[in-house]
Amino acid sequence: MPIKFWKKDSGVAEPSEAARKPKQKINKPSDRNLQFDLFAQLTYMAAIATARISRSELFESACKLPYSSTPYFRQVHFLAEKVGIDYAEACRMIAERTKVEEIRGFLLRLSGALASGEDEEEFLKREAGVIADNFTNRYERDVESLKKWTDAYVTLVVAAGLIVIVSVISMMIYDVGTGMIVGIAFTMVLVTCLGAWILYISSPHEVKTRVKGPTSRLQIMATKLFVMLGPLAATVAALMFLAGFSLGSILIAGGAILFLPGFLMNRNDGKLSKIDYDIPTVVRVLGGVTSAIGTTVTQALGQIDKRSMGVLTPEMNRLRYRLDAGIDPKACWDRFVDETGSELVERTICMFWDALSMGADPGKAGEASSVFAARIAHLRATRSMVAVTFQWLILPLHIAMVGLMLFIPQIMTMFTEMINQSAEVLTSNSNSSLPNSSVPIGELFAFGNVDLTIINILVTFVVLVLTAANAFAPKAAGGGHNLRIVYNLSIMMIITGALMLAIPVFTRSIFQSIVDT
Repeated sequence: MPIKFWKKDSGVAEPSEAARKPKQKINKPSDRNLQFDLFAQLTYMAAIATARISRSELFESACKLPYSSTPYFRQVHFLAEKVGIDYAEACRMIAERTKVEEIRGFLLRLSGALASGEDEEEFLKREAGVIADNFTNRYERDVESLKKWTDAYVTLVVAAGLIVIVSVISMMIYDVGTGMIVGIAFTMVLVTCLGAWILYISSPHEVKTRVKGPTSRLQIMATKLFVMLGPLAATVAALMFLAGFSLGSILIAGGAILFLPGFLMNRNDGKLSKIDYDIPTVVRVLGGVTSAIGTTVTQALGQIDKRSMGVLTPEMNRLRYRLDAGIDPKACWDRFVDETGSELVERTICMFWDALSMGADPGKAGEASSVFAARIAHLRATRSMVAVTFQWLILPLHIAMVGLMLFIPQIMTMFTEMINQSAEVLTSNSNSSLPNSSVPIGELFAFGNVDLTIINILVTFVVLVLTAANAFAPKAAGGGHNLRIVYNLSIMMIITGALMLAIPVFTRSIFQSIVDT
């Protein structure tokens, strides 16, 4: 929240409590995308500065951006316009009150540049490049960390799963106690959840879909379907449970219902990646052609080969038709952004169009905005290589671990049934079969006394947690809209449900063949 440095009483401006406390600190914003927002904001200011606007207009435009870094510039503008403090001094005052090092350092440098009379365009262009390099270095470090943590997550899941399996098997040999098995199971759950959480915090933090919500056709369709099918899936699962259906059938039904909205959002995510990759070309070419022929953007659109626009060709054609029809250009560009549903497109077009509206050179505006978009698109492509590989690795890992966890209790159940049957036969003939034995027959078959009910409950609980964690982990690594979790969850639910139905049949067929032989 911006700090109010002055308050009014009966029309007379007096210093407020905030103004009397020069050492008061501005709280660090909780938004983890601050560096991404600062990169976008400085690039925006560098783009509109090419129009040679005044300092007041520069800061006023920066105050309108919906970024987490905006409040700092809003406070500077407030001190300069409402209180009458020089912009250089206002930047210094706000810098002394912030805890964020990136903001603090930039405002101090900006204060020095404004006080010395340095050209704002050159300064902002240089600072935007510095912030871009810092953002790139941090992003690449996060990607390297993400790569290592994806490998670590696989290792954690495999190790924890094998520990649970070995612990369950050990009950066939010795009564290790129910408490120990429960403790090991909950440890496995904790380790799995911890691994997924570490993936989330170690991955790069950015915004891919628009902050204001879904706007593209696929995003709106997926969101509406989830609102309808989410409660339907819960209702169907509850009714099937009351009707006595198996857990495997319930998971398959729930996963099948949730699959469509998740699939549409995942498809939209793939389309967004292509759009974000092509938007730098669009603004760079459009700005260059507009500057070269010395005409408007509307006329320049008619001179550009639309095939060079890539996947944005349909949207650019619709944009041209709307502009030719005489519709307000701002409304046309807003509609273009809505159709893409991309946060990167929104920020890039905001830089490009606002700079043109203020009288900037189209070539410079297109270059500044395209550099920002290209940097983000290339970094996301690097992250996508790691995330896609991890997502495909999770599928066979989930099948193997869930299959083993379900297979072991089934083996124990089969052995228990066979041993109990053998024990009954031997007990009835114990006088003739074991005349000199001092060991009770029941102790020879202590394995049949294993509490399989608790084991089955624990294994089912661990499998369900593993299903949820393996649905969240790929999304944490790849980013994107939260409905991508629904896509992963639906697939994991179907796989888990199918294994719950198939493993018992498969196990019984194996033991039946052994008995027959």
